[in-house]
Amino acid sequence: MEADPLYNVKQLFYQASYKACISEASSHPHTPSSDSSDSTPLHRAIYIARSHLALSPSAPSSAQSILAPFLALPSPPLSARAVSAFASYLSSNEDKETKVEEVRDLVLECEGGEDEDEEKFVRVIAGSVFVLEGENEEAVATLTEGVAKTDLECIALLVQLLLSLDRKDLAQSTYAAAKKIGNDSLLIQAMEAWIGLKTGSRPLHQSYYFYEELYQLPGGRTAPVLASHAAAHLLLGHVDEAKADIIEATQREGGAQDGDVLSVGTSLGVEGFAEKLASSAPQHPFAADLAEKTKLFDEAASKFAVTA
Repeated sequence: MEADPLYNVKQLFYQASYKACISEASSHPHTPSSDSSDSTPLHRAIYIARSHLALSPSAPSSAQSILAPFLALPSPPLSARAVSAFASYLSSNEDKETKVEEVRDLVLECEGGEDEDEEKFVRVIAGSVFVLEGENEEAVATLTEGVAKTDLECIALLVQLLLSLDRKDLAQSTYAAAKKIGNDSLLIQAMEAWIGLKTGSRPLHQSYYFYEELYQLPGGRTAPVLASHAAAHLLLGHVDEAKADIIEATQREGGAQDGDVLSVGTSLGVEGFAEKLASSAPQHPFAADLAEKTKLFDEAASKFAVTA
């Protein structure tokens, strides 16, 4: 079997080592190739752009500049168009629906096409947009049709969505099917870890060991990994260790505004984190749930207000 030229790039991206991913992908050609059949430069540019968005979702200029040479082609690749639309979606507080429709149209455009790699990228980007929009049914459909059925990144996103919907049964069966596709993949290990964090008991220990392994990798102590490592510590009752991870995570790039870091910190009762979460990541599921619970409490409390 021919080695995947993007193996290291993908591993770094999946580990949330976004700066290292950018560096690795940028060390090779990532502009349109004279060989139209060579898609590797495009895919490198896609991972560079996505890494920039992961680091600075509200500042899309770096991602857009990486994609610009491909978007300027007579027939811009669907994947580049999808990531560009995603960048605009993340950075705009207005007219998001236009970008959602653009991504939706790209999914329709890629269906039945011959380029499976293009379809995979479009579907995982579209699935991400639909999840953020709360369009869960459309996200599930997008991530279970066409080539998404056998693409581990699409399947991984689907597992995350199912767990967020408390469908641990479906997440487990989806994970079991994915193991037949790529049992030794980092994404398979990540899916197992997510399920472990959700279900607890013995699988929780497996989750801890997975994040402990990522934690020990060179450059692996990124804010997302530290937040996950802290969550595993917290669920295992290791409160002091979890707090240490969260404090360290806030010192990493983007960590002080990262929704996952702030959510775990809030769960740990770290002073000021609840307020930071509400202001920095109001769309985060935990922030939204906390705001809703606060509203319900205030409404209930008002019914029992003591009048003078």
